[in-house]
Amino acid sequence: MQALPPLTFSSWTRALSARGYGVLPASHAVPVSLWLRDDAPGPGEGRVLHYSARGTRLRLAAYRPTDLTTLILRAACDCAEHRQAGATGRVALNPGAQPLEVHELDGAKVFGWRGHEAALLPLQETAGILESLLPRLTPRRGVVEVHPDRAEAS
Repeated sequence: MQALPPLTFSSWTRALSARGYGVLPASHAVPVSLWLRDDAPGPGEGRVLHYSARGTRLRLAAYRPTDLTTLILRAACDCAEHRQAGATGRVALNPGAQPLEVHELDGAKVFGWRGHEAALLPLQETAGILESLLPRLTPRRGVVEVHPDRAEAS
């Protein structure tokens, strides 16, 4: 039997993209900060998901798409050469943006973590925890969710 290749951040984000999540460029692997577009069929029905591993918590928060903005980052000198090269943009939350809902695993309560263990988890475990938090999100309007165990019963 051939072993599966190890999970990398790029293979994880590709798998999420294949499932319909848009992975935003602000995402990074260490510590995990994953920004996803979860688009719905109708206008105004999508959401932006932010999954992070910080301290002793792994947190999944859902925001309105309008809660995101792009910050234009310029070089500190702002000389003509840098202005002509163009500015870099970074996706960020608008100041004061409040999540629509938040779901988290509190490692201090569940595992007795005391420091920054969430950020040190192997990517495979972090991905598994995201998979356990995603079903807790409120279903989007216009989206029919099929649960394999329920599909077999019907």
